[in-house]
Amino acid sequence: MARILVCVAWPYANGPFHFGHLAGAYLPADIFARFHRLRGDEVLMVSGSDMHGTPILVTAEKERTTPAEVSERYHEVNRSAFQRLGFTFDCFTTTRTVVHEKTVQEVFLTLLEHGFVARRTEEGPYCPQHRRFLPDRYLVGTCPKCEFESARGDECDRCGRPLEARQLGNPRCLLCNTPAEFRPSEHFYLLLDQLQAPLTEYLGRQSHWRPGTRRVAENFLTEGLHPTPITRDLDWGVPIPLDGYDSKRFYVWFDALIGYLSASKEWAIRAGRPDAWRRYWAEGEVVRQYYFIGKDNKFHHTILWPGVVLGLGGLALPYDVPANEWLLIGGKKASKSRATDADAFIPSLLEHYSPDLIRFYGTLLAPQNHDTELDWNELHQIRDEVLANQYGNLVQRTLVMTRDRYSGAVPTPPVDWTPDGSNGVGLRLREAHAQITSEFEAVHLKEALDRTLDEVREANRRFHEARPWQLADPERARVVYETLWTIRALATWLSPVLPFSSTETYRMLGFAEGPSPGDWDRALEPVPRGQALGEVHPLFPKPVRTESAAPTARTSDASSPPLAVRAGVIVRAEAHPTADRLLVLEVEAGESAPRSIVAGIRAFYAPDTLVGRRIVFLSNLAPRTIRGVPSQGMILAAGAGIRPVLLEPPEGVAPGEFIEGRTSADRSITHEEFSSYNLLVGQVTDTPGSVGSTVDLGGGRCEIPGHWPVGTSVVVARRPADAPDGVVFAFGPLRAVRPSEPVSAGAVVR
Repeated sequence: MARILVCVAWPYANGPFHFGHLAGAYLPADIFARFHRLRGDEVLMVSGSDMHGTPILVTAEKERTTPAEVSERYHEVNRSAFQRLGFTFDCFTTTRTVVHEKTVQEVFLTLLEHGFVARRTEEGPYCPQHRRFLPDRYLVGTCPKCEFESARGDECDRCGRPLEARQLGNPRCLLCNTPAEFRPSEHFYLLLDQLQAPLTEYLGRQSHWRPGTRRVAENFLTEGLHPTPITRDLDWGVPIPLDGYDSKRFYVWFDALIGYLSASKEWAIRAGRPDAWRRYWAEGEVVRQYYFIGKDNKFHHTILWPGVVLGLGGLALPYDVPANEWLLIGGKKASKSRATDADAFIPSLLEHYSPDLIRFYGTLLAPQNHDTELDWNELHQIRDEVLANQYGNLVQRTLVMTRDRYSGAVPTPPVDWTPDGSNGVGLRLREAHAQITSEFEAVHLKEALDRTLDEVREANRRFHEARPWQLADPERARVVYETLWTIRALATWLSPVLPFSSTETYRMLGFAEGPSPGDWDRALEPVPRGQALGEVHPLFPKPVRTESAAPTARTSDASSPPLAVRAGVIVRAEAHPTADRLLVLEVEAGESAPRSIVAGIRAFYAPDTLVGRRIVFLSNLAPRTIRGVPSQGMILAAGAGIRPVLLEPPEGVAPGEFIEGRTSADRSITHEEFSSYNLLVGQVTDTPGSVGSTVDLGGGRCEIPGHWPVGTSVVVARRPADAPDGVVFAFGPLRAVRPSEPVSAGAVVR
């Protein structure tokens, strides 16, 4: 059993945290902590509200109130949001506690005693209009590195470089825009230059760090470390425990970094074991410390904090700093201060979306290796296509079949059935389990989720191809039993990301509670035979659409425009610059210029294999920008297990010709409206009537217009509102759209 300390960046209590904070730092930490608890490891996860930063002072001045009132209010707002999201903090505290103040002062005095802190008089920025020294957030100017004109006095929001006030070009007061003067002021400095050698030796051992994080730390060491101030001219913050410094407080980054240690001590005190924090901090203890932070905090956690720990002595050093990059909204870093980003505030999102959907999209979007763009349409698409149509549909139809065919109890497979029989479901689950476990342990959270979703698609493929609704027992019982086993494994693997729906899945499978500490490896145990199911219900029901449903949500009704489906040829394909799953395609569609279409098929198709390929696309999908790249349509593909199979047009259909919806060219359809259609691959089984043919949809049948040869694969679009019998995409007699490779009847087209 491992011992794991999860340290989570402290959000400023000057406003509600937003999706950028969540995806960049907070959510990865909770997923990682949940995984290790499921493994049965000893985990301590700590964080809290940073109440001493100058952002709180700025907000208080704008609201004409006190920093104490602002910080307490937003601490409660954010604490509640974390709770609603299912976060598992062992201690979520604040920087205004007695324990924190005492710990910060003890650390300072120890560093002073060890010779790593010294007094210096330097010139600081001063506003003659307000007659006071300017804290970092009150000073703005031009960054000397990237020339961003609104860099702060301690850091540039664009390039993430830590700064000193003197480095800014055109320094001025944030509040009145008065040019800043520089006047002498005495402060305490952490002598990082004296810690360069041990920091270099420490960094040399961190080969497991993410390349971008390690590179940032190496660059600072290469440039050479310098003394850095750890006090400011303020009256808000932790007081300096020496006489004569009543007008000064500790710099927020020195203060907040020590919060990881003080929160651990507070947890131990609350637990009635005041010394228990040492199990996670004392040098020599077998513990791994992980610090989950954003892009702009790399210096503080790879250089400044390890320097403090080295200067103190006797404490364990950070094992890993899995820092993420930035989340962008409209091409800019997500920010609390921009009104245009208000929809991304988590308390607001929780009013419109389920916690699990927010967590799921945040995990897929997490900017692990590069900046990524938030896209509301993508969130809606993922909800419908992945959670509802893939995972939720697998759970629903399997449990409904179990309920209806086996009196609501897990069936018994054939007598000669073995977990690793000819179909190898047990072997496959063990292989997937090992790979997913390895990805989680390496803090490759997106990769762990991707690998799990591979198994969702594979389970759907196996179920489709087995067609248990057409089988008799005991073969049908085998298929259902193996699928229930797979669903238990999926719910366990997804539990760190989707804790609420995983608990619901477990309950529907008949377990009293969801995955619990120590349950990780039980993913490989089949659901007990004969176990009674719980109440079965849709795992991800589609939301009721209203005008105020959510950001960019729109009302859909029976009068929505029909689909306009056209043929095209891919003339260019390349990887999306900021999204791991996307390709950017240029599609010739008989127009003046090729269309740009962004498609989520990068994991399955190499760009060079797509050039020249004939495809089918939805041409009247409303244009949108996906992660900064315009998209003017949607490539259609059929789900076939792990790999989507692209649809191809009938022979003889030229690029740009309509296959369906000729009259719809000028009537755009939103992604939400498109998701209201059920597009399925069917196979013609009979042509009994004078005007129609019967199509098998893998568990159901429908009648379609026209005489089609038996065995022909067709794509059927069904909408309960206005097309209950289905419509075949066909340009002319016997010319049906079909998958480019064989897929089973009932495969979903998206």
